[in-house]
Amino acid sequence: MTVASARKHLRLYFKLQLMQLRSTVEYAADFWIGIVGAILMQTTGLVFISALFSQIPQVAGWSVWNIVLLYGLAMVPKGLTELFCDGPWTLRAKVNSGEFDRVLVRPISPALQSASAIVSIHGFGQVMLYLGLSRSDAAIAWWTIPYLAVIILCGAVLIGALNFAINLTGFWEPSAQSALPTMLALMIDFAKFPLDIYNGIIRTAVTEVIPYAFISYFPALVLLDRDSDWQWLGWCTPLATAWTVFATSWLWGKALNRYQGVGH
Repeated sequence: MTVASARKHLRLYFKLQLMQLRSTVEYAADFWIGIVGAILMQTTGLVFISALFSQIPQVAGWSVWNIVLLYGLAMVPKGLTELFCDGPWTLRAKVNSGEFDRVLVRPISPALQSASAIVSIHGFGQVMLYLGLSRSDAAIAWWTIPYLAVIILCGAVLIGALNFAINLTGFWEPSAQSALPTMLALMIDFAKFPLDIYNGIIRTAVTEVIPYAFISYFPALVLLDRDSDWQWLGWCTPLATAWTVFATSWLWGKALNRYQGVGH
């Protein structure tokens, strides 16, 4: 893809997203319900953490505000993904109903159409990220803000690519409903707590299989300057993101080749 083509697709993508956002805002009740839901999600997270740490002082050496930082690092990119790339969750229904045929015949990239199919506003987690940074023992330096910007951007892209990948199962298992994509997506909850508390299977799953650890745990090691053999992985989030995007692109090509249309 040339630079000019990439710019054209990027402009088209944001136009499609703007259309979806306008249609969402037109339904005022749904829009404000989404905003209230976002606030409740963040409040619920803080209440849960507060209740947990009212009984214990630390979790595997992580204080309450360290855990809040992990929550924020996981929630901010997740919220951005829901706003800018929540469309993959419509893939299974489109494949099952045959509506995906329309996606293929339009003169627009099928991936672009799928990414911008819907817009969701469920929250961003900025409050938790701010509280985690300001009240924990995070080492604030000149590179902290640029580092956070890169980590959040890469985290949003990584989650978006994972959403695509886990929903592509619908091309091989085109049933109307499946719990598998939701189950895999919910594995991000493991990234809201330090990996130290999990067994080897879970650590491997959220590091190598569904690499959510690269959006929160490993970056938190860098921000908190924790003495850990895995701190260097906090600088590898862009590489993990690039690998995830590459793997998802390959899987997307396989899915398109497999799709035969409705009635086949």
